[in-house]
Amino acid sequence: MKAPAVSVIISVYNGEKYLNECIESILAQTLKNIEIICVNDASTDGTSQILETYQEMLTIITNTRNCMAGESRNKGLRSASGEYVIFLDADDVFEPDMLEKAYAKAKVSDADICIFKEDLFVDNIEERSNYLYAETCMEQLGRKTFFSPLELTEVIFNLWNGWAWDKLFRRKFVIDAGIEFPDLQTSEDGFFVHAAMASADKISLLNEVLVHHRTGDAGSLSNTRDRAWESCLIYLKKLKEYLIERNLFSVFEKSYINWTSVFLYWNYQTLSEVSRGKLTEAMRQFFHADVFIEQYDADFFYDAFSFWFVNCIVKREETRIALTESERYQIAYQQNGKKIEILYRYISQCYHKVALWGAGVRGQAFARVYGKSWDSLQEVYDMDEAKQGEDLCFGLTIRGWDAARLDKADCVLVLNPAHLLSVYERLHGEDILLFDMNTYLTLPYGINECTMKCQE
Repeated sequence: MKAPAVSVIISVYNGEKYLNECIESILAQTLKNIEIICVNDASTDGTSQILETYQEMLTIITNTRNCMAGESRNKGLRSASGEYVIFLDADDVFEPDMLEKAYAKAKVSDADICIFKEDLFVDNIEERSNYLYAETCMEQLGRKTFFSPLELTEVIFNLWNGWAWDKLFRRKFVIDAGIEFPDLQTSEDGFFVHAAMASADKISLLNEVLVHHRTGDAGSLSNTRDRAWESCLIYLKKLKEYLIERNLFSVFEKSYINWTSVFLYWNYQTLSEVSRGKLTEAMRQFFHADVFIEQYDADFFYDAFSFWFVNCIVKREETRIALTESERYQIAYQQNGKKIEILYRYISQCYHKVALWGAGVRGQAFARVYGKSWDSLQEVYDMDEAKQGEDLCFGLTIRGWDAARLDKADCVLVLNPAHLLSVYERLHGEDILLFDMNTYLTLPYGINECTMKCQE
């Protein structure tokens, strides 16, 4: 028999709430030459009964004990026969043509990995939000048939999260590279994905949203970090060991260090107080003994906030670290003053009126720090009609976008990258420059690489 084009591997533990929806969206895929492997990780709810109703259409592997997602996915991988494999979560939903499009894109160049995009929803799939991508970079990479990781040595771990569900992997490549999911309760996919991306010969990007990732479900595989706070550090240690063994650490060192600081801050910020305290002590040891953080000066970090965070941990000044989003962005904009001053000089020379897009947390933080000193920054655009007409601060009025206004801004700073494409679509055709502030501050890209011209 012809081997499947794609093996779909689903690890599920107590997933009865969403499992039907997940399996149905896979069975509805327009690519029919697939095999579906479900690994039931010793579920105690109705998962087994649901899987039995589909037993003619998929392969079921049942764990006699709870092995966690990593080993369950490894079992699925060992049973797979497809040319490519994909590892999906049982609570997500997928576009019907996801596998067909991803497989076609991968086959054009025989890519080892094909990456595509996702969006996020809590429970109602009709109410989705964009994921935070560096859209200008995604647009460029998406035009290529493929790219090599060696083209992105400084950002290979920074452009995409270490999630497995938005990536198609050539099975032979994974096996030959000896990559498996580690035995971790969380972050196991981070090691697998980033080790694979560093080892790949060719990677292709399908610049389309094809998977809808459910967030906020306490039973999801992605929401158990607080019970296994040390997993994030174990993953980072294992990734460094893997890179060193294959003489790749010096190649991707800058991306690794920058990703490490960002990832650990996210863990620090989102864990409970007890787990955060444990992580803090472990991070100090990790920074000293595992990554030798003292050798990296401020210029090595793309985001000055990341350098500041690392130093707060190392110097035992963690009480200064921002936990709320409001504090975080205000400190981030202050710490990145040098970059923002360069941007200000450029904008002052080229544009006469600047506006922020969004009066939310990021907009408020930026306005507090720079609203007084940026004389060209004169207003804020926001789609929330309830906010329009209000003064954000320092005389910055919140307005709705009005294309007919003669005195509208000719440069708009988009602080939240999740809004960039929707703002571009809304303003398309206007003689306006959009600036992706988040990409500028968090990645090693210059001003021109972070702009989108709405007339183009």
